[in-house]
Amino acid sequence: MSSTDTTMRHLRDRISALEKRLVEVEHEQTEYLQNVSHQLVAPLNAIKWHIENLTDARVSIERARKVLRSIYSQATIAVHLAKNFNLMSNLEADHALTKLKEPLQNVNLHQLLVNLADDFQPLAWDQGIDISVDERQFPEQPSVLAMKPLISQVFSNIIENAVKYSHSDTEILIRGRSLASEGTFAVSIQNQGIPLRSEDVQRVFSRGFRSPEALRKYPAGTGFGLYIARRIVEMHEGTMSAQTTGNRTVFTVTLSVQGLKGKARYRE
Repeated sequence: MSSTDTTMRHLRDRISALEKRLVEVEHEQTEYLQNVSHQLVAPLNAIKWHIENLTDARVSIERARKVLRSIYSQATIAVHLAKNFNLMSNLEADHALTKLKEPLQNVNLHQLLVNLADDFQPLAWDQGIDISVDERQFPEQPSVLAMKPLISQVFSNIIENAVKYSHSDTEILIRGRSLASEGTFAVSIQNQGIPLRSEDVQRVFSRGFRSPEALRKYPAGTGFGLYIARRIVEMHEGTMSAQTTGNRTVFTVTLSVQGLKGKARYRE
C-alpha cells in the first residue's frame, strides 16, 4: 500500500471518528437540555400549584403559611438551578469563566453561610432536616478576599446537595476553622445520609458524575453542582475535598484569607 493510500485511510478513519463524536455530542446536548427543562419546570409547576391553593378562600392562615414556605422553597430551587445552568453554559464556552470574573471583595464567611442556611432551611424542613451553623466555630467573623457571587454559589451547591441526600430527621452542620499558620480558612459542611463510596470520593467532582445511590434517589439530576463548585474554588486558588465515614459525609472548602495571588487583575 502506497503512502498516499495510507494517508487517505487515516483521514477516512479520522473523519469517521469525528462524525461519530459529533453524533454523541448532539445526543449529549439534547439530553442536557431535556434535563434542564425538566428540572426547571418542576419547581415552577409547584409554585403555580401552591399559588392556586392560596386563591382558595377556605385555606386557613396556618395552611397559607405552610404554602408560602413551600413557594419560597421552590423559588430557591429554581433560582439555584438557573444560576448553575448559567455557570455551566459559561464553562462550556469559556473554560476559565473569564466573563464572570468580578472584583474581589471581603466576604464575611459566617454571615454568608448563615444567610444560605436560612435560604435552604424551608426546603430542609420539608424533609425534617435542620441546617445549623456552629457559632462556636466562627469566633472572629472570618473574612476572605473573593468573588462573592461565585463563592456563594459554591456553598449553595454543597448545602443543596446535603439537603437532597440527607436522611430525614437529621442535621446538616456547618463549621469553620482558621488555619492561621497557612493564612487560610476552612469551611466544612457535614450531613448524614447517602454515603460516598471510597471509589467515588474524587469522581464526585467530575463533570456529570452521579453515584448509583444518587441516581436512584434523584434520577433527573445533572451532576454539575459539585463540578462547578470545585472549579470556582480552584479559580480562587483554594481546595475542595470530600470525606465519608459511615453515613456522615463532609465537604471541606479551604480558601486563602488574602485571596488570589493575582488579585490585582480582578480589581481593575
